[in-house]
Amino acid sequence: MKAKNRNISRAAIALTLVAGLIASIAPANALGTPKTQAAVSWAWQDGADRVHRDFAEEDYDMITDMPMVRVQVTPPSVSRRVILDEFDELSGEWVLSYSSRTDAAGVALLPVNPLCMGDFGTAPTWCDHDVTYRIRVLRSGTQKNMTSRSFTVSYLAAGEGTF
Repeated sequence: MKAKNRNISRAAIALTLVAGLIASIAPANALGTPKTQAAVSWAWQDGADRVHRDFAEEDYDMITDMPMVRVQVTPPSVSRRVILDEFDELSGEWVLSYSSRTDAAGVALLPVNPLCMGDFGTAPTWCDHDVTYRIRVLRSGTQKNMTSRSFTVSYLAAGEGTF
């Protein structure tokens, strides 16, 4: 009889251990397989170098003719908010310059703005200095925030008397 009770006792302990093991594994799999994190890449629409770019006023009749920054989120999923930040030298902080959303292919286009406020509240004029930018893709669901390395754009205003 003692052997039978001992076997029942061992079976009960084994069953308790197995039930505990299953209970500890079940919540981890309850959410399913974790999604792979999206990858973000960017390039200029015209394929120019990504690290530093020059834009001279004399090369563009209109600022809308300038190539935009093309951001690609892969694999494409739900629309993601994409932000172009500009570094403010005076405050030492990043400031939102432009925002957009990715399309069904995971692409967003971000324009850079070569215009600066004129002196004493006059109309904006073409900048004549370097601007540092970065790209942020905001989180969505299980996808994390992503921020690119900064890159620099040099704006060159046309000289006096140049059309």
